Amino acid sequence: MVFDLKKALLPFILFTFSLFLLALTPLHAHAVTVYTRTPPSTPINIQVDHAVQVRDGGLVLINDTVRLSTKPGEKAEPLKNFPMGFPFQFGSNLNYCFAYDTSNPILRFEVMCDIGLGRVGFYGINVTFHEPIDISDGKSYNFTVVFVFSNLVSSTAQTSFNLDFPAYPSLTQEASLCNVTVTLPHNANYTDSSFREKGLDYNITKRDSRQVLNHTRRPLKEFAYEPAWLTFDTRDAFLIIDANEVKREITLDEWGHVRLSDLYHITNKADRDLSQIKIQLPRGAYGVSASDAIGDLSVVSEEKNATTYTNATVSLRAALKKDEAGKFTATYLLPWNNHVNQQSWQDFTLTFTFLENFNWTIRTLTVIITLPEGAEFRSSSMKPHNVQKSVFQQTTTFIFSNVTPFHDLHFTFSYEYLIFWASFRPTLWVGTLAVVLCAVAFLWRAPKPPVPIVPVPPEDLRSFVDSYEERVRILSELESMEQQARRGKIPRRRYKVRKRTLEGRLSVLSRNLTGLREKIRTGSPRYANIMRQVEVAETELEGVETDLRRVEARYRRGEISTSAYRKLLEEYHRRRDRAKTTIDEVLLRLREETR
Repeated sequence: MVFDLKKALLPFILFTFSLFLLALTPLHAHAVTVYTRTPPSTPINIQVDHAVQVRDGGLVLINDTVRLSTKPGEKAEPLKNFPMGFPFQFGSNLNYCFAYDTSNPILRFEVMCDIGLGRVGFYGINVTFHEPIDISDGKSYNFTVVFVFSNLVSSTAQTSFNLDFPAYPSLTQEASLCNVTVTLPHNANYTDSSFREKGLDYNITKRDSRQVLNHTRRPLKEFAYEPAWLTFDTRDAFLIIDANEVKREITLDEWGHVRLSDLYHITNKADRDLSQIKIQLPRGAYGVSASDAIGDLSVVSEEKNATTYTNATVSLRAALKKDEAGKFTATYLLPWNNHVNQQSWQDFTLTFTFLENFNWTIRTLTVIITLPEGAEFRSSSMKPHNVQKSVFQQTTTFIFSNVTPFHDLHFTFSYEYLIFWASFRPTLWVGTLAVVLCAVAFLWRAPKPPVPIVPVPPEDLRSFVDSYEERVRILSELESMEQQARRGKIPRRRYKVRKRTLEGRLSVLSRNLTGLREKIRTGSPRYANIMRQVEVAETELEGVETDLRRVEARYRRGEISTSAYRKLLEEYHRRRDRAKTTIDEVLLRLREETR
């Protein structure tokens, strides 16, 4: 009976399974359409020049010049696009990618990044031509794709460096020829490579002061996957720099001056200490000076004429060791007529470049334009991040991420300004001065008792600085321990015992600091102002920490988008850095007074 029942169910099961397979057939066909590339009816001959260049500063450029051709009499369908890529492990290092007609570099093509090539393990891009390319009957066409990478060069010793890079481009079709060229920095010498380990090597030639390594692959199979490395030595000051942030402030005043202040926040990624850094300022820059949070820095500039770039060498206060970060500011003036054009009695246009002549990838580039008093922003060729208005003045802010030397940062900026505003401030000053003089003359006859000045002992200043620094260290250790405890890296019992000890010490320090703060505050109005700066900065830090916790909670609940979350984090981190810098400057000033 059971056997008969199974025989009866067997046709039903087979029928159901067949329907299931039929239902999956459209999905399978769709997957083939999306992830496979139909080969052309006539094979297209593909040749590639794979040029790798290492730039001072750590940027790596890869220029892939692709030549597509057919034989006489052969027909090929017009090409609308061309996909290619490289091993996926280099995808996180890609900062920028663009493509152009090799014979006309101005003609740029649309490039779609981070696409699938039909196989796992590749980072793909797709170049879309403006119009279909016909290469039938012996015709050919060349185009170039430029990849800009960072963090592919690492320092293995003070004079030795390692370069990781894709040895070949990853194409979806076989190429008959791939010519690989690696151009090393000035005065660098090739020492070893992954090719040499495989029994191959490069042909070495010289171009000026650069070594050029050549290698040819015939043919290059489709979906070539070959990460490569090579090492080189150089005695020159080869830099590897992470440009965390560059902030440029452009101030236009009513007296026809263009003032610039460029803040650089950089990290040294090389084993060699970084004590000096060269920067190239805009054409015609003059009156160059440099400073950091403590004071003025030594700067040597080559000021020439209004049509020549100004080179400046800034000496840092303390050499940056590997993975150490530092900040400095370069301040200078530019000729007004080179950048500002007056169209009418009230319409002005600023023509400028957000930043130029640099060899790094700048993670965050901020440009702030401050207009003369009474001027109003009208339009810009690039959309600003925000426009802030005060009573008399406007500031316009632009923010960019992952900026490379190959981005188009040229812009025009239009504003309206009435000339009579130039006399507004002097008139206001004269009126204010007259009022002040009258008030002083009136109060002159009523002398006030002198304010007693109590000298503050150096021991109190030293004790305050030492206690405050110890308090900062304990707070940092508590935060680190809390993170380790959450991750389970230290036992809970040990965490609780150590936390009670540190909190007890922190309580004692807080009481001591309160007393010392009052002693120092009563010494003089100057010390009272210094203590007030510390208190304002501490209040700012507490507010920032509260805001950080609040925005993280909102992000976890899905109340804000990822982009808004990141922008808020950047703003809060900038506020926290400013407050910490204020406290550090105060502590440094007080410590210097005790010497």
